[in-house]
Amino acid sequence: MIWVDTETFSEVPIANGTYAYTSNCEAMIWTSAIDDGPVIGLDLTNDEHPYDIPDLKYALNDPEQLVTAHNSMFDRNVLKYAMNLDIAIPRWRDTMVQAFTLSLPGGLDKLCGIFKIGDDLAKHKDGTRLIHLFCKPRGKNVKVRRATRETHPEDWAKFIEYAINDTEAMRAIAKKMPTWNYKGDELALWHLDQKINDRGFEVDLELAHAALRAVDLEQACLKDKTFDMTEGKVESTTQRDVLLDHILESYGFALPDLTKDTVTRLLDDPDMPDALKELLKVRLQVCSTSTSKYKKLIKATTDGRMRGSIQFCGAGRTGRSAGRTFQPQNLPRPNMKNVAIEAGVEAMKLDCADLIYENVMSLTSNAIRGCIIAPPGKKLVVSDLSNIEGRALAYLAGEEWKL
Repeated sequence: MIWVDTETFSEVPIANGTYAYTSNCEAMIWTSAIDDGPVIGLDLTNDEHPYDIPDLKYALNDPEQLVTAHNSMFDRNVLKYAMNLDIAIPRWRDTMVQAFTLSLPGGLDKLCGIFKIGDDLAKHKDGTRLIHLFCKPRGKNVKVRRATRETHPEDWAKFIEYAINDTEAMRAIAKKMPTWNYKGDELALWHLDQKINDRGFEVDLELAHAALRAVDLEQACLKDKTFDMTEGKVESTTQRDVLLDHILESYGFALPDLTKDTVTRLLDDPDMPDALKELLKVRLQVCSTSTSKYKKLIKATTDGRMRGSIQFCGAGRTGRSAGRTFQPQNLPRPNMKNVAIEAGVEAMKLDCADLIYENVMSLTSNAIRGCIIAPPGKKLVVSDLSNIEGRALAYLAGEEWKL
């Protein structure tokens, strides 16, 4: 078994997703160990390389040798894109995913606490500071825009020690964690999950950018509308406290908050003045969350495809896959007919949606699923399992009458 961890630098925020990050990152530190051997730390910025160590080079090139990392999708792609080491997916194991299969948290520091890994192996408390120091650009007002081993030699030595410590902790945790749910068919299913994440799906970036332009135009219109409706007292309905004060002063309603549920309930209240209802409708439109999804999709897309959007066993307790970054499993359910949505997509691409649709924000929410497209010569096939939870639970409980 090869135990591996990497530390990297990139101008791209990690929030943009693993694949957008790793395809534009620089590998700075490599830590690894073979079986129970000592953990070595290599300074890649000093022209050191894993192949400089004969035993490690042989192990990495051995197709029968397994490789373990914590959050291996990250390290696997760092090796592939930043170090030109493309290790086949079936060789990989992942202590974070193994923890997820046991309904445990994925954080290495939390796992150290759960399995009582000693302080000498637990994550350094200083680790977060070192990561922020070395792994991303520093603030614009800082003279040194990037911290390196030359600019911060003492911290750099601590950083390498921290990385070595992480690998030792990962190995210690792996020896204590059960493998009940991380072998056989389940392990094969995770390997398939990694292939699916690597492939990703094609994205209609033209639609995504057009939707954001439509949103920006509509937001400006809604801002002007709010200003007129409140006689200049509220510039935008995003000003929560100012809006609440205005509603109390002008309409006599002391609202507890302006969440979607509260506003929707008030819109159904027959005693609510029509003018207030119009103001609350504007609030709903302005606070649509579809805008953030379009932005995340654009930032996370590389080579026209969105990758890394699924986390195996990411949903606690149930073992279901969870969405990441763009969250494709949590897209708004359309409330418009397909014909209207398709026409709206074309209108947004022509920058004239506001001339055709009364509620552009609703249109962008309905059209978000249209960003997932099939490449030429392919088609999207959608399937669902009918009442899978009810059927599976009845089977597991032996309730033949239910089945």
